[in-house]
Amino acid sequence: IDVPWDSGLAHYALILSQELKKKGHQVFVSALPGEKPWIKARRLGLKTIPLATLKRLNPLRRFLKDHGIQVLNAHTGSTHSLAVASALGQKVAVVRTRSDARSIRPRVGSRVLYNHTHRVIAAADYIRDSYVKALKLPTRKVVTVYQGIPLEQVRVRPFPNTPTLGIVARLDPVKGHRYLLEAVSLLRNAYPHLRVKVAGQEENIKQRELERMAEKLGIDLRVEFMGYQKSIPEVMGDCTLGVIASIGSEAVSRVALEWMASGRPVVATRVGCLPEVVKDPQTGLLVEPRNAAALAQALATLLHHPRQMDAMGTAARRRAEACFALGDFASQTVDVYGEAIKESGCQN
Repeated sequence: IDVPWDSGLAHYALILSQELKKKGHQVFVSALPGEKPWIKARRLGLKTIPLATLKRLNPLRRFLKDHGIQVLNAHTGSTHSLAVASALGQKVAVVRTRSDARSIRPRVGSRVLYNHTHRVIAAADYIRDSYVKALKLPTRKVVTVYQGIPLEQVRVRPFPNTPTLGIVARLDPVKGHRYLLEAVSLLRNAYPHLRVKVAGQEENIKQRELERMAEKLGIDLRVEFMGYQKSIPEVMGDCTLGVIASIGSEAVSRVALEWMASGRPVVATRVGCLPEVVKDPQTGLLVEPRNAAALAQALATLLHHPRQMDAMGTAARRRAEACFALGDFASQTVDVYGEAIKESGCQN
């Protein structure tokens, strides 16, 4: 992992590594020393090694040989090149995991790179389809594995007495907070007791900017800006339903899985993996991004039918248990590793 921040991509890699370790596999996390993924990996009890560079491959190649490494799983484009170069001439399978929302397109050297890659793991079907279409990869070589979450850590709580919407996301334009605030302003007369909880740390938007927007829309007394919250399940348990108003990103929507695990229906935009994760109308409703009116209408549909909302919440939890358990996430990944190892010829 060569990203310096605790992104969705890094979380995907680290939570997988932790679960693989629990299942008895030997796992090493190669990351940038001192950066957040490195620190988090160590906090999770994972073994770490400094990330190599293409100019200094020999230490990594010796490490692979000395420790009998069978699989190199790269989670970014640059580490993919590093993995292929390190594995050349050695019986080591290379797996590329794609769990970010950037578009996939052929680049110089792509054919060579993927000819030396034994499997590709896509975090969602739309990413898998893009790989097959853009890079002309064999369908057998690209496998979708959805991220899992620790369901046992999330308790389903009763719905609050006051209708409360929740959005859990970093404060960033891509997360669509403005459209939620605009939607709430459209609902304020029909639902005078409606409240909103906004949880997330500042990134590319200052909290004060959103507060001023709420004031201008006349809903500032309804909206609670909570900042960064350590216990996300507690926040979600205080809400009636979850909102994901993103206008992009969401390649791996951990927050959608967390809402579902909390037994809450989700109103989400049709971006990234959300149409695959949120089943409309069984576990939530989907709307087009950048459309406050459509978002308001979907929220009103659920707020006006509490029994339907309750049934959706129950269905959401069941879907989380059936499709997004952490153990299944690891087991499915191990199956892909097994296929890659077999194809690479590195079986003992």
